[in-house]
Amino acid sequence: MTAANVLTLLRLAAVPLFTYLFFLEGLNPGWIALVFVLTGVTDVLDGRLARARNEVTRFGTLADPLADKLMMLVAVFALTARGSVPRWVAVLLAAKELVQIVGAGFFLVSKSKVTPANSAGKLATVLLYIGITGVIMGVSGMLYVLILGVGVSLIAGLGYLLQALEK
Repeated sequence: MTAANVLTLLRLAAVPLFTYLFFLEGLNPGWIALVFVLTGVTDVLDGRLARARNEVTRFGTLADPLADKLMMLVAVFALTARGSVPRWVAVLLAAKELVQIVGAGFFLVSKSKVTPANSAGKLATVLLYIGITGVIMGVSGMLYVLILGVGVSLIAGLGYLLQALEK
């Protein structure tokens, strides 16, 4: 197992930790935001590490975005449950991510080439991390950054769909 894949597995393991901390009564939101931000940092690190060491694996190519999607969805749904994010935002993001997860499953089964991340997808991820972290911390206006991230994510998803259909 490569170091990059270990980081991806740690990000997957952080999802239930984030959920537990989020719903723990009286916990300073800074700790919740820290876990969330660390998953974003490890997302950047694992990709760079895999490329620098020439250790890009099929597992990492599929598990890395899955870890990101799970963390984003859990965070948005937790914030929705708390009343900090409108339900429609969570539903839109979940629908888009579900389509992409099913598509990734298709690539895994068919052994087709995996569609790499595009710049819109990377921008959406950055906006989502900033927006979600801000909403967790109660920073004014961050809901709009989160909504913008969802919008860019939908555009990126359309781009991925078009790329996949060309293959």
